[in-house]
Amino acid sequence: MIHEELASLAEKIALGTATDTDINRYHKLLDTLENDEQWNDEQMGTPAEINAILKERIYKNTGIARRKVKMRILRISAAATVAALMAVGTMTWWQHQKSNSTKILAGKSTPAQNEKAVLKLADGREIELNDDNSTLTQGNDSIHLSGGLVVSQNNGEADNQINELVTPAGSQFLMVLQDGTKVWLNTGSKLRFPNSFHHQERVVELTGEAYFEVAQHAEKPFVVHSGDKAIRVLGTSFNVNAYTDEPQTNVTLLDGAVKVYQQHDSLLLKPGQQAKMATDKGIEFIPHADTEHVIAWKNGYFSLNGESTPVIIRQIARWHNLEVVYTGDIPDLKFAGNIKKSYELDDVLAILTESGIHTKVDKNKLIVYPE
Repeated sequence: MIHEELASLAEKIALGTATDTDINRYHKLLDTLENDEQWNDEQMGTPAEINAILKERIYKNTGIARRKVKMRILRISAAATVAALMAVGTMTWWQHQKSNSTKILAGKSTPAQNEKAVLKLADGREIELNDDNSTLTQGNDSIHLSGGLVVSQNNGEADNQINELVTPAGSQFLMVLQDGTKVWLNTGSKLRFPNSFHHQERVVELTGEAYFEVAQHAEKPFVVHSGDKAIRVLGTSFNVNAYTDEPQTNVTLLDGAVKVYQQHDSLLLKPGQQAKMATDKGIEFIPHADTEHVIAWKNGYFSLNGESTPVIIRQIARWHNLEVVYTGDIPDLKFAGNIKKSYELDDVLAILTESGIHTKVDKNKLIVYPE
């Protein structure tokens, strides 16, 4: 049933007759579909390739110039385009032509290098983390590596040793602290943490972005420091985006309660709420945050929903370890949808081009330029 309704709505979009209500319903159905189905790029092609075919069909049906067909109204994902292609009668042709078709993109850039996360121990050792099971000892403490998961365990020594977990471009990592708190660390991030928590507070320091599921300990609050900002919790789930190249630090609460601090200001958050903290502007309160969008990175996606051009460009450049260079006036568009981080860079940039954002890669620079 969902496929029939989705195909009907996709046909309206392809023909240019969809209303705002139709498009909103279309996106909701896609969310359901994407949770249940897998898309095989090798068999059916990349989103960039399929989007190009869909745009050609929209052009034939509506007369809208291909360069003006904004794929933003369609979900930027393979699941979206397959429904639309089926609706406008293109899928059968595409399946037949896939094996003989010429790649739309002339060359493929190397995807993010997926360098291993690095654990820097207080004694000076640096360990590249992999899937091998092993145990590291540090004084009376031990740190177990198991399937890429770091667990810090203490055997009685005071927490006077600080370790640091670093994730390079193209990498993210899950670790479990000594108290049982789980931390998902996004790309290009650092987490400083002690071997154990013996003081009145459990204190860690974050640079970049992380999602926390804090183990409850009523007598020992968990505190995250990031620059001049702090988040104080007892037991909860929340996301902190504190990259140095972002204009503000965002704290989003999913469960429990947190209190955020910036200089002399503070704010108590409830689930679904967000605090935006810029040093020169104080704390901005967002009563209804899109929590799925906020933690999409944790599930392997760039989330585009409601984001502006610069924010999306920074996400992609950060993952691929590129420096962003703007030339000329760049349109500040609003987007919808998700893009898998696992897609090759050329495919991701092709999707942006279809949406009106033009880019090219020159060595380690991502150049964004007007059409």
